[in-house]
Amino acid sequence: MDFVSVSYLLFLLILLLIYYRIPQNRQWISLLVFSILFYSLFSLKIWFFFLITAVTTYAFGRWFCKKRAMLFLTIAGNVLILFALKLFTSGLYIFADERFARLSVLVPVGISFYTLQTIAYMVDVYKGRVLPEKNFLRYLLFMLFFPQILQGPIPHYGDLKDELFSGHRFCEETFLSGFYLLLWGYFQKMVIADRCNLVVNQIFDQYTSYEGFYLILGGVLYSIQLYTDFAGCVNIALGSARMFGIQLKPNFDHPYFAVSIRDFWRRWHISLSSFLKDYIYIPLGGNRKGKLRKYINIMITFFVSGIWHGMGLHYIVWGLLHGLYQVAGDFLIPVKQFLMKLFKMEKNSFSHRLLSRIFTFFLVMIAWVFFRAESVSKAVYMVVHMFTRWNPWIFVSGELYTLGLKEEEWLLLVASLVLMAVVAVLHEKSISITKAFLKQPLFFRWIVLLGLIFMILITGIYGPVYDSAQFIYGGF
Repeated sequence: MDFVSVSYLLFLLILLLIYYRIPQNRQWISLLVFSILFYSLFSLKIWFFFLITAVTTYAFGRWFCKKRAMLFLTIAGNVLILFALKLFTSGLYIFADERFARLSVLVPVGISFYTLQTIAYMVDVYKGRVLPEKNFLRYLLFMLFFPQILQGPIPHYGDLKDELFSGHRFCEETFLSGFYLLLWGYFQKMVIADRCNLVVNQIFDQYTSYEGFYLILGGVLYSIQLYTDFAGCVNIALGSARMFGIQLKPNFDHPYFAVSIRDFWRRWHISLSSFLKDYIYIPLGGNRKGKLRKYINIMITFFVSGIWHGMGLHYIVWGLLHGLYQVAGDFLIPVKQFLMKLFKMEKNSFSHRLLSRIFTFFLVMIAWVFFRAESVSKAVYMVVHMFTRWNPWIFVSGELYTLGLKEEEWLLLVASLVLMAVVAVLHEKSISITKAFLKQPLFFRWIVLLGLIFMILITGIYGPVYDSAQFIYGGF
């Protein structure tokens, strides 16, 4: 069941009606039943590997949580399953046998997310940060909770248990704020991401036909597509959960406002970044064992991030690029300080922050080209040919209309990006649009709400070039 479907909205409505009509101490059971139904609608075959993870990690927490050897054994077993399935689905088969290719249909949806989720649970239990869950059905709900099972955010058991099991009374303000967040997610996905997708596919599929600003545009639009696609899905998940009174932690903090690569990773896919820091980087020694060891630990951490996204070499290069960015950024701090002093530029000045954001976005965009390309050679070709021709006139000559979007569609896309930027700026200034909106008269809220719904329907689903694309991170 796709988030972008009428069936999902009906599923959500039915569950909401049931959830708020039963006693609070039984509400978690309705969430479990519907989460099982939601997961089963993808394929009953995917339950095999999911149950292996669920049973082994639950058993560790229940009976073996103080045994270090069992911790490593359980983690290793589940990580091996994850990587083995990724290997098969990436087409990198150990044996040239079609029987192995058939295993790709057995890959559980969300396996990358729930594997990290259960690893964090086991480590937290082993270190005494949380008590192990004794009720297997409650543990199953922790793993299966339908809004976050597909693409995160990756929750910690200590953060989510009370939200899931304590029950919630209906609160109009919480419900509406969740509904607004859900609508914002649909706007990001259907109005922005799916339109960028048309141009991105054209440029990346025919990359040898383009040079200069065409390829730069492709990289920029893919960066926007990936963010609005992933953030849109997560916002739908956060909004859905909030309508039940359940607060999931945000997974993005306007990452393209970052002033450095390190800042980018504090803002992008926050739950994954926190996992990599807490369970990979710090256990390796972090920055406690000297500069050289720190740099090695950074590279290892981002190597793991690359593999987690996929077994293709281009994913690994993407991860290592981000590691190299961070190492170079740390190593060149004295050079940066010298240049700032030479040009008399204040660290917190507008000009410095603007240049830092532009440069950071450029580095991130270059890395995303490797992430999107099917091979390293294709990505290298595209990056090199971004700078082989100076053709900025394409933005005023009408040549952009040959890339899959008509003039009015480009105007709609630009207007949508401006709106998203305004929302981001207000959020950066700690101004909550939702809180301000909830203070308005009821008739005004309904007018704006209906306007938003119709805008999404008209410009997204029923737009002249709409083509529903699968959520990008659903493949990971």
